[in-house]
Amino acid sequence: MKVLFIYSIQKSVTFRKPLAGQEGMQFGISYISSVLKHNNHSTNLVVVDRKYGRRTFKALTHAINTFTPDLICFTSVHSEFKFISNLAGYVKKEFPGIPLMAGGVHVTLNPSEEFLEIFDCICIGEGEYPVLEYMECLGEGRSASRIQNLWMKEKGTIYKNAVRNFIQDLDTLSFPDRDIWQKWILEPQTRLTVLLGRGCPYNCTYCSNHKLKNIAGGEYVRLRSPENILMEIEMLHENFPDVSEYFLEVETIGCNMDWLVDLCGKLQAFNISIGNKLHFGTNLRIFPNMDFETVFRNLKLANFDSVIIGLESGNERLRKEILNRFYTNDDLLQAVKVARKYEIKIGIFNMLGIPTETLIDFKDTIRMNQIIKPDWHSTSIFFPYQGTSLYDLTNEMGLLPKKLNTKSERQKAVLNLPGFTASQIQRSFDSFHYEVYKGNENKKVLKLILYFTMKYIGHNSFANLKLKLIRILYYLRLYNLARHFKLFGVFQKA
Repeated sequence: MKVLFIYSIQKSVTFRKPLAGQEGMQFGISYISSVLKHNNHSTNLVVVDRKYGRRTFKALTHAINTFTPDLICFTSVHSEFKFISNLAGYVKKEFPGIPLMAGGVHVTLNPSEEFLEIFDCICIGEGEYPVLEYMECLGEGRSASRIQNLWMKEKGTIYKNAVRNFIQDLDTLSFPDRDIWQKWILEPQTRLTVLLGRGCPYNCTYCSNHKLKNIAGGEYVRLRSPENILMEIEMLHENFPDVSEYFLEVETIGCNMDWLVDLCGKLQAFNISIGNKLHFGTNLRIFPNMDFETVFRNLKLANFDSVIIGLESGNERLRKEILNRFYTNDDLLQAVKVARKYEIKIGIFNMLGIPTETLIDFKDTIRMNQIIKPDWHSTSIFFPYQGTSLYDLTNEMGLLPKKLNTKSERQKAVLNLPGFTASQIQRSFDSFHYEVYKGNENKKVLKLILYFTMKYIGHNSFANLKLKLIRILYYLRLYNLARHFKLFGVFQKA
């Protein structure tokens, strides 16, 4: 039996190679595909971008005719759901005999009977075993109406099945399928991402974790064993011997100190065995009284050279009262101090345009970044995702526009706040990098000129310019030459 996955993104690099590197891989599809393959099913993937219009529909038609799937699975976040639904409607019209399934965060948080007018079924929660059971029913010609996690309409009757417990032992899952992504990746010899666990112990209001944890029973925060993680890294090192950069993806690597120490010890031993070749990066959510010395000492031993920490807002009122993040600026500064002691680079997550934020509040974020001087930052504009607590608050405050613009989400201001207008939010976002680094003598003059230009033309316009340049070089067969001479160095993170 065959399953075709459809994955939608924005800002693809090229039509045929939409993903810039290995980090564009999505883990939900990858794990489901792996489980299916290990049970003798075949899988394929199409990566699409709405901006290509008719070409997208033609490519999808070609993939279906060529692969002849028995099931087509769509996954979607809130901002992509309308486009995904349009694709599904087209497929349903052109290929009425193929069942369609929708899953992902948006469907899980906002299940609706209306979705069953387009899709034959929707999957709520983790999809590995529901999809597998659905395929078994299709193969045997049995009804799938009683499969846990699935809602479906069968002979006019709607079935809403209970959600099974979260998968408790992640080690039982086979490693994610990376093969189906390779033909969609422009630069395959790039940093690899390894998923260390699922779930988050925190309840940030702008994130979906606080609601996802309530959809099923069992422990929500689950970590793979260090032994299992190391097995995957060993396999990846054999398959991608020229890649030395790894990002170990987890909501926070500091949620279990014993596990952290064990994992770092095993990574250190593996690196010694191969000549200290691999470098690691990860996420760290700090909390009051965290033992930063133990955290960063062990990370250093394991050859972690970078950590991403979420500041989000430099204003403590916003963090505590609106974002539900309970740590002080002093806590963060202490974490940065210890990280620098061990020569570990720091990336900072920032967010602006948060409900109740004022322009004066935002200047606290600027000041904190100026003090920290992060090695790079990932700064975005708040976007109210349906299904999160902060979406509900935004709605209650009457801040939601009649129509949310999902194009360039988190890059374009969508809220007009009483103390921080949409135009002020956009200008602050566009000029953020320049404002943070303008007094830093270590930054290259060219970089500052480029980011100063961003203050006037906008960050998103500049990012699009970069993508256009890459596309031109790609089609002229000059991309590898440009990469060799590091032509894009000025565009990289600070």
